[in-house]
Amino acid sequence: MPNTKSAEKNQRKSQRKRIFNLRAKKELKEQLKQLKALIDAKKKEEALSFFPTIQSLLDRLVKRKKLVANTANRKKKRLLKKIEKISSV
Repeated sequence: MPNTKSAEKNQRKSQRKRIFNLRAKKELKEQLKQLKALIDAKKKEEALSFFPTIQSLLDRLVKRKKLVANTANRKKKRLLKKIEKISSV
């Protein structure tokens, strides 16, 4: 329970930010799930064409400071490695 007006305002702000953060996290999770399904189905062409959407989503989240840049880069690199691995198998 906030004691001051500024604490009440901060609580409102944090609740609003929480909703936006959860929405962004959910969107990323859904996109990653779709790409991993394509990878599991060994559909390399479709996965490669879908990858730029995830890449732009990760970049957008970094820009909005919802995700750390190194984390986004690591995710992109690992996903691309998995996609490239499809053809060699």
